Amino acid sequence: MDCYYRGLSYRDISHQFNQFYGLKISHVTIREWVLRFSRVMEKYSETIKPQIKGTWNADETLVLTKRGKNKQNTNFDYVWNVMDNKSKFLLASECSGRSRSSKDAQKVMTEAYQQNGKIPFQIIVDGYAGYQDGVRKTFRNWGNERKVKFTSIKGHRKEINNNAIESHHSHQKEFQKVRRGITKVQDYQDGFKVFHNFVRKNARQGLTPADKVGVGVKGNAWETMLLKGLKSS
Repeated sequence: MDCYYRGLSYRDISHQFNQFYGLKISHVTIREWVLRFSRVMEKYSETIKPQIKGTWNADETLVLTKRGKNKQNTNFDYVWNVMDNKSKFLLASECSGRSRSSKDAQKVMTEAYQQNGKIPFQIIVDGYAGYQDGVRKTFRNWGNERKVKFTSIKGHRKEINNNAIESHHSHQKEFQKVRRGITKVQDYQDGFKVFHNFVRKNARQGLTPADKVGVGVKGNAWETMLLKGLKSS
């Protein structure tokens, strides 16, 4: 898991285990482990409630897939992410396939709300109009019941930005570049979400996003998350 989400291919991992430990493990077996364990750990991580009350950043990005081109001659899927601005804790990461609609925006907002356990003070989004409808329906954010400050950066980039989530997308695209397309997009998003929140530490502070919000994992985070995930499944 650690080798894969830090950028090695399945064949590289297979070679590394053979070279250093004398273990002959097929790259196909390693792929099956990564996909299975990603699902197990993400399911467990959904029970962890950071309860962040501040500002969320939301954005969507395109991920190259291997499942063939659509009618528009593209082979990309949309992935939607919601992140806490201060800690960079990733609250939701949802693949909507080729769809990009307000319902998809609502789905990722609902997922983030369920993961967090608290309604945020503010949500910052890009210029896509569907986010406003998604936020309204998720939080009943209209009229006298308005609870969340909704902010679009469209036309206001000098005053406010969406850098937190855009930086995450840049890092994720570097991870995906060497793979030249993936098939199980949601499973990989789940694994990358666990890696981002609980494993990868900030270079300056030496803390994971989970550490910053008080839900960090001690010791070997991969092992702890996997064992707790298997126990709860």
